[in-house]
Amino acid sequence: MSRTIAGLKIRERRRALGLRQNELARRVGISPSYLHLIERNRRSVSGGLLTALGRELALSLEDLDGSAERRVRDGLAALAEDPVLGSAGMLASDGDALIARFPDWAEGTVRAYSAYRTSKAEVELQSDRLAHDQILEGLVHAMLTEITALRSIIEILHDGRDVSVEQRHHFEAILDEQSESLAGTGRALAAHFDQLTRAQPPDAAEEAEEFLFRSGAGDALEASAERMVGALVPAGADLEHAFRSALPAPPAIAPDWGRNRRLADLAYALASIMAGSEIAGRLDGCPASARPHVQHALTRRLADAMRLPAPGFIACGKRLGWDVDALVRSADHDAPLAFRRIAHLHRSGAPRAGLITVDASGATLERSGALDLLPRRRRLDCPLWPSFRAGSGRAMRTRVRLSAEEERIAIALRRPDGLTIDMLVLAADALDAGRSDPVLDVGNGCQICAHGACPQRRETSVVEVMTHRPVHHGRS
Repeated sequence: MSRTIAGLKIRERRRALGLRQNELARRVGISPSYLHLIERNRRSVSGGLLTALGRELALSLEDLDGSAERRVRDGLAALAEDPVLGSAGMLASDGDALIARFPDWAEGTVRAYSAYRTSKAEVELQSDRLAHDQILEGLVHAMLTEITALRSIIEILHDGRDVSVEQRHHFEAILDEQSESLAGTGRALAAHFDQLTRAQPPDAAEEAEEFLFRSGAGDALEASAERMVGALVPAGADLEHAFRSALPAPPAIAPDWGRNRRLADLAYALASIMAGSEIAGRLDGCPASARPHVQHALTRRLADAMRLPAPGFIACGKRLGWDVDALVRSADHDAPLAFRRIAHLHRSGAPRAGLITVDASGATLERSGALDLLPRRRRLDCPLWPSFRAGSGRAMRTRVRLSAEEERIAIALRRPDGLTIDMLVLAADALDAGRSDPVLDVGNGCQICAHGACPQRRETSVVEVMTHRPVHHGRS
């Protein structure tokens, strides 16, 4: 990437200044043929020569080494892979040419695409909220019931039946009553929509999760982590000692902290210092309220990658058949780290997975990875999820059914504190396709659960009320 951008920029800048190849080559002390190869991206450029070329062309090293363009290139690559806007004919080399020749157009394209993805995610989020709005469902059901009653009465009064005067007055009274009721329901529905559209601060954590999922902003940090570890940690050196030595002022660490917690704090502090500008450059299109959450998530992603680099972890995962317990042991028994690496490395070869971290009450603390595999609501109230039953020794694996069409594999492990549980959720065929585990029906909560005959039901389902199906409570 750096060589490609540097060669193209050198050629475009030289032409803009009216310099011939042999003149520029003479000034920097190389042959015209060598400069020709550089401009055609067939030769790399050393640091000293790059500095000399930048001096002659009035370009900084940052302009030439490609660091300023990586974010733009990542955005163009995401656009090319988009199932709606992208196409197979959108080649990476064409994106490099666009960046070098028309940088403002390239940046504008990436900004427009980022805004499109943010808007699309917001539409999907609002659509999902409306689809699971229990008040809206109740009002719509009431309106449909009232309309049906009105149509029935009108049919009786106008289909030529013999109706006595007394019966007609009775039906007209019902018609008047139902009309008033329908008007009231319409007013309630309008008031509910008005309340939904009032300016209310969105949930910043949820916005951050959606942004990270849609943008893939953390994927490009893996290569940065490899470079940082390669520069800071000599072969065979102790990771903790290397991290501590690289920090000008290591964070305060209590004497009783274990090695995993020490490493986590040191890596996070190091990531905050060494990649602050790179992380900030990946926030385009992120809502302002969500930026602190996204910045923290990206910094931790970089710190995780420094502690457990992707190539080694992917190779280990494939060798172990993605056995979660074995991977936790290989990560020095740091289960949250191993779970996050599995959820974040799908593009590098890990199985596609969503990660949800909850407390003992079911309240969601964090979600990441493939959010579309996770339950639609953030809170888990169904006690049948393995997150409520998992211990801290071995991970609990359960095959679950969200609805008739959606099955998942859920793998949960409780942290040593006993109050926090990490749970991976994968597609039903992601692991051990030939394995036939029993399937457990689960939901978000009883009120919107699709499984009517659940023996653990504690509340009446909205679906049951609207369809007039019998309600079965497994508990008193």
